[in-house]
Amino acid sequence: MIVDLLKFNIKSETADEAIGVFAKQMKDNLGDEGCLLSKTFRSKTNPGEFFMLLGWENQEAIEKHLVTEHDLLFREKMDPHLEGPPEFFAWEPIA
Repeated sequence: MIVDLLKFNIKSETADEAIGVFAKQMKDNLGDEGCLLSKTFRSKTNPGEFFMLLGWENQEAIEKHLVTEHDLLFREKMDPHLEGPPEFFAWEPIA
């Protein structure tokens, strides 16, 4: 499984609306072929900090996901809520 971790810094004044956008995306992601995991977490110490954890069967599933209508719409809807661009973590399992 390929696991992606993304960090989003969300404007405090739009955080409640952003949560709704995240919730829809998590549900839509699970409908994508090859999506094994789709969760979003909010930091307890920094309420504007959100993390998205995604699991994929393979790279092909990721590439197909990135051009789906729902992912393109998610990015468009998230733009007004972002303090800056999302941070993508490049990492690999060690055990």
